[in-house]
Amino acid sequence: MVSYDVVEHGDRLVITLDPGEPVGLEELGHSFASLARMYERHYRSKDEAAPKLFVTRLETGSVIAEIAPYGLMMGGIAMMDGGMIITDFANRVWRGISYFSGKRDEVQKLEHPSKEDAADLKEFMKPLTGKTGARLGVKHARYEKSDGDKKTVVEYNFDEAEINKASINMDQALALPAPKDDVEPTESGIRKEVMLFLEQANRGPGKEKGRTGDRGRIPEISDKVLPVYFRQSIQDLKEKMMQGEENPLNLVFVVDVHIQRIDGEPKGFTVVDIHESTERDD
Repeated sequence: MVSYDVVEHGDRLVITLDPGEPVGLEELGHSFASLARMYERHYRSKDEAAPKLFVTRLETGSVIAEIAPYGLMMGGIAMMDGGMIITDFANRVWRGISYFSGKRDEVQKLEHPSKEDAADLKEFMKPLTGKTGARLGVKHARYEKSDGDKKTVVEYNFDEAEINKASINMDQALALPAPKDDVEPTESGIRKEVMLFLEQANRGPGKEKGRTGDRGRIPEISDKVLPVYFRQSIQDLKEKMMQGEENPLNLVFVVDVHIQRIDGEPKGFTVVDIHESTERDD
């Protein structure tokens, strides 16, 4: 075992990569670099230099790395704040991988990761993908200052099947075209978090184009009942609307939509994300 201890107490993100066979140093470097990119993207404050992760311990066999924010190690982040950041980051990594590896009913409770996160998480898991018996562990551990005992705050684990399923679904998600949201909403483009009232819904799967029996209205955009389409996604957006005991026609959905216009007039909506639903009060 090779160990580099900087401090004996505080919070750590403990990553366990167990491919069941030796892993190349370059591949391992790319894996941890992708994790660092994801961390920088989500925890960089305005006008702040790029936040860095700092490896405090490495163990061989399975690759076990204990990681902490550089600011925490140098005293630039309070211990309490550092603990919250590590908890949030561990949970963010878990949510991202779980979205692509979980069962459909579990996936529908999770937020769709961005393409940047999907790409980085895929690279992070690359040393494990396709390896028999591979295992991934993501854990928030806390070393007590008094006796150095390590306590597990939260721990997430993924097995071979979950790792491979996530990788395949990430490939599919990354291959999908990104929605065009650089057009002014007055013409066409993405409108975020608007209320959609379904007025008609058929039993078939959601369509991206062509004839559809799904129709609804978004009062913020138009009082007319218009065709409703659904963007192709790993997460079945229409099924997410239809699931549950409540009649979807009795609900109002908060969604992100792409507006289809002809000569400035709305002619249809394409749902690209669903945030929540509540009981409808007409």
